[in-house]
Amino acid sequence: MQTTAQSCPQPSFFEKNKFTILRNIAYLLVIFLLIIIPVLKIAKIDIARNEAFILGKSVSLAEGLAPVIFALGIFAILVIVLNLVLGRVFCGWICPGGWFAEIQEKFRKIWWNPKSNKGEKISYILFTVITSILFSLLFLNWVTDLRVFFYKTNPSFIPMWLVFLGMTGMFYFELFIGKRWCRVFCPTGIYQKITPYHHLYKPTLVNPDVCTDCRECVKNCPMALDPRRMAYIQDFYKGIAACIECYNCIDSCTKAQSEKCLPTAMGIVKELPPRDQDFISGKSLTKN
Repeated sequence: MQTTAQSCPQPSFFEKNKFTILRNIAYLLVIFLLIIIPVLKIAKIDIARNEAFILGKSVSLAEGLAPVIFALGIFAILVIVLNLVLGRVFCGWICPGGWFAEIQEKFRKIWWNPKSNKGEKISYILFTVITSILFSLLFLNWVTDLRVFFYKTNPSFIPMWLVFLGMTGMFYFELFIGKRWCRVFCPTGIYQKITPYHHLYKPTLVNPDVCTDCRECVKNCPMALDPRRMAYIQDFYKGIAACIECYNCIDSCTKAQSEKCLPTAMGIVKELPPRDQDFISGKSLTKN
């Protein structure tokens, strides 16, 4: 006799993927700005022609450097302030490198795993090369006219090619290892780990009674953390210092729990619920 699956009202697609959708919109907006600002010459330096542009107006290279340096200063302050107030939200919602690494990680799981054949591994290598080149050009477009790579007579031809190859090699390493770059090697991430931070909003297990220990939140955490208890752990690699506030854990939990007709067990809090040492150590998911 066949049994019918348990049925219940299901959350909408947006409700199941809310944070994933919002994060991708934020990432794409940042990348769009990184492309459109130099293309429209709102702010662009052209080392190859020894000139710069501000709001479409041609200025000297020295004049063009001033707003770039100013923008870098604002960027540094932004990262510091965000880290002080919200934790590594810059990594989870703004950094284009993190977005590329996250996409790369998905392809890595498909093409570069113990069961992958030679063709799949070659596909992964080629994909990584292409994304590394595009990522390099994205940033080089800010400092030069990309046509310089086709004009041997330009004095910047060889230097720019050396810079391009160096950047592409660096990005290849970053993208090849996927999100491990963000977890271990990223200098911005390391800086944020060792500087003071205060997460106003902390993802954690808010409803342990309905958690089925399916570990979907753990499997889908890009920083390889246990989101259910990381907020209670003061550690650079296993605790909330490593969390990038992506909230993949909540989306994953919502999808997994809805299939079982259970409420979402993960949530965002300002004040952490009290938990005992067994919970914090991972021996038990229950409060007591």
